Amino acid sequence: MTTEKDPELEKLLEKKAKELMSQKPKGEVVHLDSKNFDSFLASHKIAVIDFWAEWCAPCLILAPIIEELAEDYPQVGFGKLNSDENPDIAARYGVMSLPTVIFFKDGEPVDEIIGAVPREELEIRIKNLLGE
Repeated sequence: MTTEKDPELEKLLEKKAKELMSQKPKGEVVHLDSKNFDSFLASHKIAVIDFWAEWCAPCLILAPIIEELAEDYPQVGFGKLNSDENPDIAARYGVMSLPTVIFFKDGEPVDEIIGAVPREELEIRIKNLLGE
């Protein structure tokens, strides 16, 4: 007994597979460096970048909050940039204290928060940028 493949079903399955593969995982916080930083900003109308370092305890407190927000706001690009490994980018934006979260709109910095702050503080800034 041979089973014939349904061409319509095959097309639908192929289309669905392509859709699933092209979707950005929900809640992704992209690790940025000098190679991908500028292209990341260019590819997101609104981006939230967490400048951090491994030795920074408040940075470790803020990290899960950034990940939660990335999950709740998939239309916003969320990134983390290790300031110790990328001092040129940190200097470009005048980052002197960690953590510093800079909010970008159309590739330009429009707001920032220094220090570990409650989720609500970050969310207010994100909603303002989204016009909510």
